[in-house]
Amino acid sequence: MNPVIILIISLACQLFAAVKALHLIRQTGRIWAWFLIALALVLMIVRRGLTLYDVLYFGTSPLETSTELVGLAVSLLLAVGIAGIDPIFRAIQAAQESLRLNEARLNAVWVLSQMTSASAQEITQFTLKAGVELTRSEVGFVGLIDAAEVNLQILSWSDKVMAECAVHERPLLYPLASAGLWGEAVRRRQALIVNNYATTKEVKKGLPAGHISLQRLLVVPVVDEQRVVALAAVANKIEPYDERDQRQLTLLLQGMWQHLRQQRSQQAMAHEIERMHQFQAKLIQTSIDGIIASDRQGNVLIFNAGAEKIMGYRQEEVVGKMKVQELYPPNQANKILKMLFSLASGGRGRLVNYETVVLGKDGSLIPVELSATFILEDHTILAVVGFFRDLRERRILQERAIQNERLAVLGRMAAHISHEIKNPLMVIGGFARQVRDSLSDSQNKNIDKLNIIIDEIKRLENFLMEVGRFTKFSAPQLKMGDLNALLQDTCRFLEPILAEQNIELTLTLDPRLPPLPFDSDHIRQVFLNLLKNGIEAMGRGGRLTVTTGVRNKAVQVVITDTGPGIAPGVMSKIFQPFFSTKPQGSGLGLAICQQIMAAHAGEIRLQSTPGQGTKVILVFRLQGPAIGLDETAATEDGDTNENLAKR
Repeated sequence: MNPVIILIISLACQLFAAVKALHLIRQTGRIWAWFLIALALVLMIVRRGLTLYDVLYFGTSPLETSTELVGLAVSLLLAVGIAGIDPIFRAIQAAQESLRLNEARLNAVWVLSQMTSASAQEITQFTLKAGVELTRSEVGFVGLIDAAEVNLQILSWSDKVMAECAVHERPLLYPLASAGLWGEAVRRRQALIVNNYATTKEVKKGLPAGHISLQRLLVVPVVDEQRVVALAAVANKIEPYDERDQRQLTLLLQGMWQHLRQQRSQQAMAHEIERMHQFQAKLIQTSIDGIIASDRQGNVLIFNAGAEKIMGYRQEEVVGKMKVQELYPPNQANKILKMLFSLASGGRGRLVNYETVVLGKDGSLIPVELSATFILEDHTILAVVGFFRDLRERRILQERAIQNERLAVLGRMAAHISHEIKNPLMVIGGFARQVRDSLSDSQNKNIDKLNIIIDEIKRLENFLMEVGRFTKFSAPQLKMGDLNALLQDTCRFLEPILAEQNIELTLTLDPRLPPLPFDSDHIRQVFLNLLKNGIEAMGRGGRLTVTTGVRNKAVQVVITDTGPGIAPGVMSKIFQPFFSTKPQGSGLGLAICQQIMAAHAGEIRLQSTPGQGTKVILVFRLQGPAIGLDETAATEDGDTNENLAKR
């Protein structure tokens, strides 16, 4: 091969290497290193160029092929080596640029997170500025899509748009239906890159008059839960837009939207809290009941209109100026606080429907029904809230009702007494006159009439005795006694009547019945009244069953007859004084029984089915635990334990 050609190729390789070295100066910024390499290559080119010039024009000594081949090899190696370094530095530069962009975006997202009190326009304006810088664009805008995905509201334009474009002065609400490229990004729900606006085949609707010219365009939508919620567009980057620009702008917009959504959520929560606070304040102030809250030191924090009405104070006279103890009689507030700490008043920290009194502004004692509770935070008592219900009107109504009931009872009693006394007196008077007018009649007839007079007088005496027992009821004299023994003694007294009426008596008495405090005379009267009622209801023939036992921490006595039962319409009146279904009844027997049982803190219940008999249940509450008792000995419906009689 001709040495001259080899020299020319070698010079070309050296020139290429020098150009690449100079290019690397701009790329890497290390001017001194690549400048020296480029300078060395230029000197080599000058020297070899002079050699070529001498050979071609002066005919100096000919070139040696082997030497030139070595020079060519060196030149080629330099050219290839320097050319191979260039992509490496390009990759390093791209990575550094990507890192710079990531850092810039992350810094922008962090700044966004600190804009807690900024408006939506301020947030979008900052995002737009950061997006334009990240993508090295000239112009752009950021907007939000409405919930129906019908309109775009542009919140922020870039500064250059504000300076050069007249469109931004128009209404900032744009319908999606008439949108071109940005509308396509919304409809597709994906980013749209246009690097040649004039020749793109994407759907365009044209630019409005006054709009700045577009060469390149990047549109990025933000999708949240299958809905486009925000949109940004940047334009006119010097270089083509690529996936890196799309990714950076997408991540930036997502950070913006997360911040906006969190801000909206916090604002909505704050609004809801404020609304609930106002609602609760109105609820407290408009409550009919009085509501008073105090802190741990007793300072009154809340004193609503209901409390003002009950106590007579104005709110400004109490809140922050009075202790809650001043609203009660002496030591009453401490007593209520102790009850709140106990378990006996509705649970620890709760007091339910407790009747007490509070002090009015004029010093009067006002009866109220109090419910109170603690307000806790992390098991620490912050305040005590009390709900007060004025009992003055209720007490007046109760007293009126009691008075009316007493008057009604007295009226019925007077009418009944008048009727009951009138009939015997008429009979007594009639027969007495007959005895007087017929002294000549036979003595036997007069004796019969006198016997009738005596019977009517006796009936009248019995009736008056019943009325006396009811109206002049004396408190029972309680003594510990055996209820079974009293029942057996009472039943022995009735044996002649039971035999005469052909009535079978069955006693199933629990031998483990505990001793009870009761007045034996009073309870004997209850047993006699109920047993006689059962006997009279059955007439001739039947079965009378008496069962005792313990159930649900109470002693029960169940008396069952096989009589005709009581009609449903009569059951509601059965305990009313002077109401009786028997022609000669006083109507006071069951009323007296109920009165006696109430005085013993017990109760009396009636169960009856027409045609199937009547059952009376007497309940005596036990004061302490009944250890070792069989609580199945007697049941609510009167069933007996058959094994009980065998013990």
